[in-house]
Amino acid sequence: MSNRSSRKPSLSERVKAAKPVDDLWPDEIAAAAGPTPPLTILKQQASLLGHKTKNLVEAEVYTEVTDFQRLLRHTLFLVAPVVGLSRYPLLSVEHPVTRIYPVTVKVNTNDPSNSLRELQANDEGEFKQHLKAIFAEEPVKRVISNLVAQSASKSNVA
Repeated sequence: MSNRSSRKPSLSERVKAAKPVDDLWPDEIAAAAGPTPPLTILKQQASLLGHKTKNLVEAEVYTEVTDFQRLLRHTLFLVAPVVGLSRYPLLSVEHPVTRIYPVTVKVNTNDPSNSLRELQANDEGEFKQHLKAIFAEEPVKRVISNLVAQSASKSNVA
């Protein structure tokens, strides 16, 4: 004869019998007001590049945590799907996980003729100025122009 009183309660029975959990988080947790985050600005610029090049050259942003969980790194990659280029790292932006600014902008050093290597931006305005200057640099324009030309040529041949 089995003893039914020694049966273990099911998970749902244990959850129902459990004491309610107190929510200790403040109600006013929300996105911080203030400057536009670097990630948002990079994504906006990635979208604008695709529009300017009729999507022959696009950009995407990849984010990772670095330096023992202390920094966020956002890398802006050029993508040219028609010629099979999946990711050309144009620049990266790093900032502390706990703050939006200051940021360090690191330009791809694969092109030795590129004079901009590493820049500091203390706020959103400086960050946008640096991006504008980087995008206007001859090596950057040359890379994008060459990818557009190759993509246009390949898409016209196919």
